[in-house]
Amino acid sequence: MGSLAAERAGINLYSEYSLHAQLKEYLARPGDRLEALVEDKVIDLVRADGELVEVQTGHLSQIKAKVLGLAERGYHVRVVYPVSATRELRRLDPVTQELRSTRRSPKHGDIYSLFDELIRAPEFIAAPGVIVEVLMIRSVETKTRDGSGSWWRKGDRTIDKELVEVLASRMFQSHDDWLALILEGAPPPWSSSSLGEALGIGAERARKLLYCFARAGLIAEAGKAGRGKNYRRA
Repeated sequence: MGSLAAERAGINLYSEYSLHAQLKEYLARPGDRLEALVEDKVIDLVRADGELVEVQTGHLSQIKAKVLGLAERGYHVRVVYPVSATRELRRLDPVTQELRSTRRSPKHGDIYSLFDELIRAPEFIAAPGVIVEVLMIRSVETKTRDGSGSWWRKGDRTIDKELVEVLASRMFQSHDDWLALILEGAPPPWSSSSLGEALGIGAERARKLLYCFARAGLIAEAGKAGRGKNYRRA
């Protein structure tokens, strides 16, 4: 099968929730190729100008090797990661599949939710040729408790995740783009406690952010803050 035929065959469409396909449709421009083969890798979108776009609705670590490998070969790669600012939860009857309940999730994602995933792929921050774009969205998640889900989800199984609306976009291309997340919120030196308080995200989440920035070489240790560490811009 030729490369174009392979692209049209729908490679990489398995196990996708609707959210993934809907975001690709939202991002697609005239002239883009969907599910295209590049270096024997299936890419969500290949722009007419050659930019590669990967939409990741799951763990960023799952595409780390793929993205960094392509960037090292000279490709420009855009990683698009959605964060649900608001999410509606729907529950279906496990037998009849009828809608049993609908409620608003108490959890609200924000731009800092990115670091819950980025902590396993901090290399994206400093990698030449890699852009990270965060889409703040409204979404719907449909579940059923049919016993096939994991034990820690109490048997719940996610049937689908769907896009309702894209609310905003923020792109991180340069070191300054990333550092703006903390420079606009608190003056250095930064500790997990002081940064968490200044940004209103708590010390644990701030610690993830500082860890990622330190791994990427954007910040460096600058003494102690109690039992923790202080950081300044590298």
